[in-house]
Amino acid sequence: MKYSKISDQHGIGFIGFLLVLTAFGILGLVALKALPAYMEYFSIQSTINRIAHDSLLQSEQDMRTAFDRQMQVDSIKDVSSRELEISAGAVAMRYQKKIPLTETMSLLIDFDAASKP
Repeated sequence: MKYSKISDQHGIGFIGFLLVLTAFGILGLVALKALPAYMEYFSIQSTINRIAHDSLLQSEQDMRTAFDRQMQVDSIKDVSSRELEISAGAVAMRYQKKIPLTETMSLLIDFDAASKP
């Protein structure tokens, strides 16, 4: 004689579903808050590459002026041309961005943008 188990569970329960939904919600919040900082980083990275490979820009001052102009075009606000590290044709910039998540928590991201050879 075979007995069937009615209590066999299949799938996820309501509490488990809420926990998974909460985890995805928190990850989504962090991603949405960090997205503008990463977009600005990619803009800075492309500007640094353009400046490093522009043959018309010979001096450090020319490179910094070109970076300042491009900052206005791309709406870059978190850094300045004074933070550029220029040496032997290579251009780099290191900076940190603090993103408030809640009243008591923040996300700190270290960015390192450098020109590619």
